[in-house]
Amino acid sequence: MAHINAVYYVTETTSNIEEKAEKMATGLTAKPWQEMPESEKQESLAYKGRVLSITENEAYGNGFFVTISFPVAYEVPDFPSILTTTYGRLSYEPNVKLIDLQFSTDLLNLFPGPQFGIEGIRQLVETDERPLAMSVAKGAIGRSVDSFHEQMLAHCYGGIDIIQDDERLFEHDWTPLEQRIPVGLAAIAEAAEETGRTPLYVVNVTGKTFELKERAKEAIGLGAPALLLNVYAYGIDVLQGLREDPEIDVPIFAHSSLAGMMIRSKQHGISSRLLLGKLLRMAGADAVLFPSPYARIGINAEEAQHVRDQLIQPAEIKPSFPIPSAGIDFSTIKQVKKDFGKDVIINLGGSVHRYSGGVEAGGKAFIQSILET
Repeated sequence: MAHINAVYYVTETTSNIEEKAEKMATGLTAKPWQEMPESEKQESLAYKGRVLSITENEAYGNGFFVTISFPVAYEVPDFPSILTTTYGRLSYEPNVKLIDLQFSTDLLNLFPGPQFGIEGIRQLVETDERPLAMSVAKGAIGRSVDSFHEQMLAHCYGGIDIIQDDERLFEHDWTPLEQRIPVGLAAIAEAAEETGRTPLYVVNVTGKTFELKERAKEAIGLGAPALLLNVYAYGIDVLQGLREDPEIDVPIFAHSSLAGMMIRSKQHGISSRLLLGKLLRMAGADAVLFPSPYARIGINAEEAQHVRDQLIQPAEIKPSFPIPSAGIDFSTIKQVKKDFGKDVIINLGGSVHRYSGGVEAGGKAFIQSILET
């Protein structure tokens, strides 16, 4: 039977931790009612979670790492079922944090992973030997498509590899999807005649959840070369659904907006390495935007490395591009390269827009900084 080993950090006293761990294992799976016949209890207990280990870890805090193995009995494993099994009821308890999920190979192989991944995105932007440069089309909210065209042109002439819609650019009268995509692609084609380069335009796809697939297909039909999904506003299962649809044949960039409510606490929620790393890669994200360790709202440096490792370490599925975001400026590019290596997309939004010579000059300075450091 397939299984998942779940690792938790539990803040509890030494005298109570074994009882606590056992309650976690039974409470999340099979906890037979007292009035059940003994034979039925035994049938149910065959699917009970089993405590594998309890390890004290003072370096992490005043608590314990608890590992529980869960048998996977459902025929079609999916993230809603997995997260309900491993953290559903526990999410109400303030001193239990889900750190990791370790999947048996037969279970892991049921998930798609990225369609393009690092190598595929590099092929699209025709850049192999350095970190990729990404900027955001900021200031598009409330402004016309003509303004958007000018901004896209400036990014293209600046040499940016990837241009992303702002994750807050939803469906509005001023830049509706059916206008924004052709205008953006026209700017890219216009600049390419001079530069010879075609940056990857990442289009934010929004709308009601059950209409999202059609919106994504509409965007692709208009020529969108990549999609952006605010994944935790919709749910990780939506990401997997987009990835597995054969008509959605472009890279998907996953934005981590809303994840902060689950990752910020040291004693509660879900770790960023799992939520923003392993699970998004399994679900099919080709690239993942997560809070960098260089900003006020970011995650710490150690946890950022764990996210990176979960996205790129060797596995049966393709690696996803890490995109540490927020708090990165020209002064931190060297540190980003040191921390994340070559296979990283450096997301420099505000600093490019604020550059003294404008967006085009900011883009050129950005590329030069990557090459120099």
